[in-house]
Amino acid sequence: MASKSVSLRKAQVPLSCHFCNEQAVHWKCEECDVFMCKPCKEKIHQRLKSAQDHEIVCVAAVFKDNRPKREVESEVITSVFNTYTTTVPVINSLLCSGDYLVYFVQNKTEENAVFVKGKMLKSSIRILQTLQKRIFDIAVNEEGEIYFKEMIDNNCVCILTNSGEIKTVVNTSPMRPLSLHVNKDNSLIVGLKEQGPSFPVTDFSVRQVIIFDNEYKRKVTLETDTKGRKLFSYPARIETDSKNILYVADRMRADLSGRIVAVDVNGRLKFTYNGNPNLQTFLPHGITITSSDNIILSDAKNNALHILNPRGELLGLHFVDKEYKIERPHSLCIDNEGYLLIGNAQFDGDAKIYVTTIAENLM
Repeated sequence: MASKSVSLRKAQVPLSCHFCNEQAVHWKCEECDVFMCKPCKEKIHQRLKSAQDHEIVCVAAVFKDNRPKREVESEVITSVFNTYTTTVPVINSLLCSGDYLVYFVQNKTEENAVFVKGKMLKSSIRILQTLQKRIFDIAVNEEGEIYFKEMIDNNCVCILTNSGEIKTVVNTSPMRPLSLHVNKDNSLIVGLKEQGPSFPVTDFSVRQVIIFDNEYKRKVTLETDTKGRKLFSYPARIETDSKNILYVADRMRADLSGRIVAVDVNGRLKFTYNGNPNLQTFLPHGITITSSDNIILSDAKNNALHILNPRGELLGLHFVDKEYKIERPHSLCIDNEGYLLIGNAQFDGDAKIYVTTIAENLM
């Protein structure tokens, strides 16, 4: 699609409206792959029921995006603003909210499994709440309540209320919940798989991402794309941007290789990212979104951060162990002030949370 636009531009062939053949085109539908004049966009395309959620872009923006790509930045973060040492070896999940609150989970061993809610002070994290459970993933809603899914073989998503009460809010039986996320609409999103082994993924495997409404009823089920192909193999982590595009850290095989799947709520696949071809392995874990909807990924196997734009193009690849001594970056979040928090996996010591500044041109 992009190469077609470039060739038209280079050959200086006038663009014409798909509907009326007039040459004064201003818009392009990314889903239909058609150019339109302003009247046809409003009178024809927007009235098509099947096109209500299609992405419409300005033609000038299309041409701008087809300019020669610059080299990938080698710097995603520019400094480490602060460092906190925890008492756990691995920070599997990390979330931020207002008033300098952080929420993190480690689940490497059952004896040390713990959920922590804390407040970041100048030199330490003041612990406000803990929960001794083996938790696979967490999410926080607008009220500050914590959704969690335990690692034991059950089909329940629970919530830890502000009063300390634990309730089951969703029973996904017979499916098993894996990953949790709360989007900008305060809707709970859950990644699931069928009972039984995770791999290999067969034609009979059921791998889904479900969006629940505020009453925990299924609102959207994502399993296949618009062409009937499976979207996910093992949806291990989920994040959404300002347009509610879902970014799923998808494990592909038992050898722990992975990718990022970007899909909208209608099941339209936006892109997949399988890592930089210069790297032998890629297993994304942490995902967070910048204010401009760029996607930052943690890559513990390569001690790296990847940053993509909303089209899935790699903007930056930063090996953070070399300059900043951040080894095995595992989980990510961005706080209200725009700092990137990185929770690592230490294994032979206590994991750390690094408060870092993101390169301004990547924010």
